[in-house]
Amino acid sequence: MQAYQTGTNAGNDAAHAPDGSGPNPLDQDAGYRRAALWRALASAALCALLMTGCSGTRQAAAPESATTTPSPGEVRVQAAVRPSEEPLTSGRPAACWTPLLGRLAADGVSGGRVDALFVQLGDAVSPDPMGRKVKELYTTKFLRPEPQPTPPGQKPKPVRPPMYPGVVTDENATKCRAFLTENARWFSLAESRYGVPREVAVSLLFVETRLGTALGKGNAFRNLAAMAAADNPDMVPGYIAALPGADGNLDWISLRMRQKSDWAYQELKALIRHADALGQDPLTMPGSIYGAVGICQFMPSNIPAYGVDGDGDGRVDLYTVGDAVFSLSNYLDKHGWQPGMRRDARYNVLKRYNNSAAYANTILALADKVAGKSAQPGKPAKPAKSAQPGKPVQPAAAKSKAQGSPAQPVRASAAVSAAQ
Repeated sequence: MQAYQTGTNAGNDAAHAPDGSGPNPLDQDAGYRRAALWRALASAALCALLMTGCSGTRQAAAPESATTTPSPGEVRVQAAVRPSEEPLTSGRPAACWTPLLGRLAADGVSGGRVDALFVQLGDAVSPDPMGRKVKELYTTKFLRPEPQPTPPGQKPKPVRPPMYPGVVTDENATKCRAFLTENARWFSLAESRYGVPREVAVSLLFVETRLGTALGKGNAFRNLAAMAAADNPDMVPGYIAALPGADGNLDWISLRMRQKSDWAYQELKALIRHADALGQDPLTMPGSIYGAVGICQFMPSNIPAYGVDGDGDGRVDLYTVGDAVFSLSNYLDKHGWQPGMRRDARYNVLKRYNNSAAYANTILALADKVAGKSAQPGKPAKPAKSAQPGKPVQPAAAKSKAQGSPAQPVRASAAVSAAQ
């Protein structure tokens, strides 16, 4: 700009000489040419300066689009790091999920990925997971039928050890032995480390998921989210209406629903974090009706405490045989399993995995058959306690059913008693 002003003033000074004489035409033409030249040079310099400034602005702005690393404990996957072929879910989560999302955000679980998961859950909370749990609790713990007395002159019928029907068979034992052969490395390594016999470990996997072939017809994320959001009887009206005498016992039902909702929330939070650590979409992870995942059916909150990277790939994926075998063996070990322990002690440890007499007896009997031993009798179930009208009874072992048997749903295990 300074060069342009100097050139212009020089021309003007030549046209107004101090002696008052008129300008020379040649000198005037030369002045005009010099002024034009200065103007051209100044315009070129200005354009170059502006182009340099624009280029610098673009270069400085580029780093702002780089993905930042989430802080510890935060679930945050931005759209920029999602696979380009994966369409992003549009829209916002429905209002019915707002309280749950707010609670998750307060615990550091938030972001676009979490919102996208809840968008896919739709605009209504399914009443089924919590409704089934309410029905189960109300029937087995509140309205437990009183035991029928033995008629006079008749001997009481002997109490047989409960077991899941159709599980302890030669055919299923053959399947277990074949599975042991195919995955001998993992069972051998886990047995040497934790002391849990491979026959027990494979029988547990058979009872849980039929050796990984029946992982549950539901989705753990959907079921846990629905249970966490359904914290009062108004959320499951159809189920409440079907319970005899429920209107007079809403206080008890409401209390249990709040307890189960809080429990489901903790499991949901653990599942989101676990799926994030694996880089998996929790909506693609099959699970039980109450949120257990993997071949060994762990509740998500148990994965950080008892999950083991058995195959050494740097992650705990319970849908792989190595990790599932090591994790279930570690769980039993941490809950008291000892090599050479008595059968009744084994029974008690197995009930820590799933608080059911039938569950523990079935695993032990199937393990005997897998090992080629004659099945030994298990422990009989404790007699049911009668309930007083309008008053809940003390919790007892729930009768869990094995997955895969006809009309028997998959059951969450690995400390499932928290959900009962």
